[in-house]
Amino acid sequence: MNQFDLTLAVVAHSETVVSGPSMKAAEAAIEKAKEAGYSVERLVGFDSPTEGCRDYFGQPAYDSWSKQHFRFGHQGRVRNALAEIAVGRWLIFSDAGDLFSENWLIEALNLLSAAEEAGERVIVHPELNWQFDGARQVHTRIAQADLLFSPIELLIRNPYDAMCAAPRDAWLENPYPDRGAGDGCSFGGWEWSVQTMGNGWQHVVARDTIIFKRRHDLSPSTRSACNSLPDALAIDRIASIGGEKNSK
Repeated sequence: MNQFDLTLAVVAHSETVVSGPSMKAAEAAIEKAKEAGYSVERLVGFDSPTEGCRDYFGQPAYDSWSKQHFRFGHQGRVRNALAEIAVGRWLIFSDAGDLFSENWLIEALNLLSAAEEAGERVIVHPELNWQFDGARQVHTRIAQADLLFSPIELLIRNPYDAMCAAPRDAWLENPYPDRGAGDGCSFGGWEWSVQTMGNGWQHVVARDTIIFKRRHDLSPSTRSACNSLPDALAIDRIASIGGEKNSK
């Protein structure tokens, strides 16, 4: 039995003071969710953390956050491990240097609750993705069922971000791929999007929500390249993952 409605899982490695605004934003969003009657588990996953990172999150301000330590050196493996540990029936991941709007959790939870009642399997994304620091750009996320979405887009870029909300089962059924930059394709968030679509999950968007993604010059996504494609992007399968509108 799930002990919480939602687990908010933050992944940390070397972040220190940059996590201050991120965690403050997380707490504000958690309070909004709690006011609406949702229970939230706070969880931090450290992946080979620096001493500074451990010291920063060791402050009393973060005593309410459960902390788990790993030495994977791989974000996907950390998220897979956190999905196994989480006790919320829904799960949201965030990185320690990223921020999100105060309404992100509550809007995502409302959509997940409605989908659960309707027997639908959905993955919820913020509407806007504002990248800062190493990049300055804003992306609009489009729901998979939207007429503007095409699965062909998946051959060019990742239309979604790893910061999303879904039933915990979405990650248990579709773990992040266990590979790194040297394996030719380590863009785990993109491959996870493809895999979940191929397995029947629908990606939807929470209107009027935004995430602020800190983009580093040497972030995993900028070092990743793909030499092979997931099976769901095979030429005889790609149309079907976009839904009925793309298979006609």
